[in-house]
Amino acid sequence: MPFGFRGPAPPRSRQPSRRPGSACSARRRCRILLSPSLPGAVAMHGRLKLRPPDAARRRQREEKLRLYRSAMATLLEKRERGELDAEALALTGAVLAANPDVGTCWNLRRCALPPDPADWVPGELAFVVGCLGVNPKSYGAWHHRGWVLRRAPAPPPAPAERALCDRLLAADPRNFHAWEHRRTLAAEEDPEAELAFAGTLLSRDFSNFSAWHHRSRLLAPTRTPTSPGGGAGALPPHRLQTELELVQNAVFTDPNDQSAWVYLRCILSRASPPPRILCLYVNREDATLAVTFSRPVVVGSGSSTLTVTADGSALEGAWRSGEGRPRPSHTWLCDLPPDLAPPTARPRLHFRVTWAPDSTHREVMLLPDENEAWWQEPIKAGELFWPEVGVAEASVLEAQVETCRQLLELEPRSRGCLLTLVLLLSALDPLGHEEEIRRCLRDLQEADPLRIGFVGDVASRAEAAVGVLRMGAGPDGAIKLRLPGKALTSLPLLEHMVLVTHLDLAGNNLGGLPPALGGLRRLQVLDASRNKVTTLRGFPPLPRLEELRLDGNPISHASALAPLAVCPRLARLRLAETPLAATPEAAAHLAQLLPSIDVTLA
Repeated sequence: MPFGFRGPAPPRSRQPSRRPGSACSARRRCRILLSPSLPGAVAMHGRLKLRPPDAARRRQREEKLRLYRSAMATLLEKRERGELDAEALALTGAVLAANPDVGTCWNLRRCALPPDPADWVPGELAFVVGCLGVNPKSYGAWHHRGWVLRRAPAPPPAPAERALCDRLLAADPRNFHAWEHRRTLAAEEDPEAELAFAGTLLSRDFSNFSAWHHRSRLLAPTRTPTSPGGGAGALPPHRLQTELELVQNAVFTDPNDQSAWVYLRCILSRASPPPRILCLYVNREDATLAVTFSRPVVVGSGSSTLTVTADGSALEGAWRSGEGRPRPSHTWLCDLPPDLAPPTARPRLHFRVTWAPDSTHREVMLLPDENEAWWQEPIKAGELFWPEVGVAEASVLEAQVETCRQLLELEPRSRGCLLTLVLLLSALDPLGHEEEIRRCLRDLQEADPLRIGFVGDVASRAEAAVGVLRMGAGPDGAIKLRLPGKALTSLPLLEHMVLVTHLDLAGNNLGGLPPALGGLRRLQVLDASRNKVTTLRGFPPLPRLEELRLDGNPISHASALAPLAVCPRLARLRLAETPLAATPEAAAHLAQLLPSIDVTLA
């Protein structure tokens, strides 16, 4: 018998005797046959039951299974004949009272109910209460209750519904169905009362993640179409202080529980910035205009959200993703018409790009003596690692940093504290706290070995952020980004690397080169040697790439390099110390696959 709250049975009125074949008789018979019977030497709902021998239990299970199959066969036959009558309603009730997770029975029951909801709404609500006593987390039972409530002639009394939620949450404070139902009721109630209710449950158990989640939902204002990015916005200072004090009490009570730490990061990151244009890049030889956004967006064919004009005339060309796939992307490309980039004449071109959601426009000028031109927004250090936290006051973040440091002195292996401190330091000053961030990430890897992949990706973002902040253009205009030996497991922040010409990723743990590299339209030299790359599947056709170094990667087959055939300027490929280089036929296969590329195998 599943553990859970069993609500009180609805009052029964005396009914006259029915003939053996009637619907009520079938209902009583099925209720007797299908109701669970679990004798055993345990107390169940206040009754002591004796456990039968194994053979007896097996016979009971077999009998229940036979009766269930018989009832379901009868129901399906009645459905085929269109006989969704009172007997079908009785049969569904008997089956669901024993097992409320049979979705077919709930569907048939809804079809068998009389047309007038006034005749059955109270009875159905009471019936669902009984089913929730068998399984308080039954998806089918909760869905049916919502279906019944939406068809009720008058809304049921909110206190009664809230009392049901209270009883279920008293039995299991993490019953997410009951929490969601309570949130539905709270939509028209005083939010302060609901916050107090959640606070009461948290005072009993700070690890109640459902109560934290309920609290965050109550504090989230209604999103409007005009709110930037649909974000929730920052909390008022007095409310934020109250929530921070609650979190502080929780984390100092149990620093290793993750619920309060997740809630803290949630209330500090309530303003996800809307996507905006970060960079425009136009190249005369490639006849392409690239637009890079701060977040992945979708720009469909003929979309009105992203428009571009050249010398005042609208360009009607279709947009395509820089990744080469029809999915949200940071970079979108537009091919310039031939009359704007003729092979002989070199006219001056003035491009104006408008992104409709925020009504902003960016401009770039391509002069006659230039092959390329770009505009780029200055990089904001605080947005590289945790952009959603930008609305919080720096003093609030600094206070949380000190709290985390104090707690780590007491609990140096608190995973939630280490991760939160990394996020806070990165949001405040990633360069100034570079070494402390690295130390926290090393401690986090030791404290949380089961999530070493996640921690590796967090560390990769931190190293990429530091590298982006330190990169700069040389005297020849080349922009070099060096990230060798940083133990990178992923390659984030590519949207901030679009103007890089030389990218050094040697000696990391990259398992592949992502399609998002297609946004790096100026990239000429890519060093990915001594990583874990086995194939270049999805590698984009980089228009300016001239040299690619893949030495020391576990590449075994020439076919894994096939995507390089569409890189128009690729001239040099290094494959020394790879399994492919050790095979006798490698040179011949590569010469056939990549005839215009100088391949080095030793």
